[in-house]
Amino acid sequence: MKYYVPIPGFYVGLTEGCEDRGRLFKQYVQGYIKRTYPEMNLIKIEGMTAICERR
Repeated sequence: MKYYVPIPGFYVGLTEGCEDRGRLFKQYVQGYIKRTYPEMNLIKIEGMTAICERR
């Protein structure tokens, strides 16, 4: 079963001006999911939504 978790908008601002913005954004989102939803695994990011599944 897939779960759709909204990504807080301030993560976009944190990566503004970074050379490798996409990679950094993904790292921030992975950390956010790991800390906030420890029972979830990140599958992929679509827009400002993290698609996850239970471990």
